[in-house]
Amino acid sequence: MKATAIDHVNLRVPEDGVEGFAAFYRDDMGFDLEYYDEYRDGERGFFYVRLGPECILHVSPRETVPEPTGETVNHFAVFVDESMDEVMARIDAAGVEVETEAVREGATGEYPCVYVEDPAGYTVEFKTAE
Repeated sequence: MKATAIDHVNLRVPEDGVEGFAAFYRDDMGFDLEYYDEYRDGERGFFYVRLGPECILHVSPRETVPEPTGETVNHFAVFVDESMDEVMARIDAAGVEVETEAVREGATGEYPCVYVEDPAGYTVEFKTAE
């Protein structure tokens, strides 16, 4: 068996931090949210961050969530269709601190990337083709 892609990753986030989490991915990074209104209206227990046509984050808010320490899952990487300059401009405009900026290997080769921490404490690697 060979995987063709990661369909989704399910992230637990604190209920009291959902607004900041949603704003980071939607407003600051430019991703679409799906089922967010239904989540806020109490019709669904989770919502999606649409990373691309075939990849989403399932966002499952919980009353209490252990703080991500990087000991079990260190980070997840998202390949984006913007230049590194555009990604850095988004990060700067959002007031988010860059943890690391580098060129790193991944599934399809070496690419420029930047690591940031999202509002729930997860480390996200944004990779670009340029």
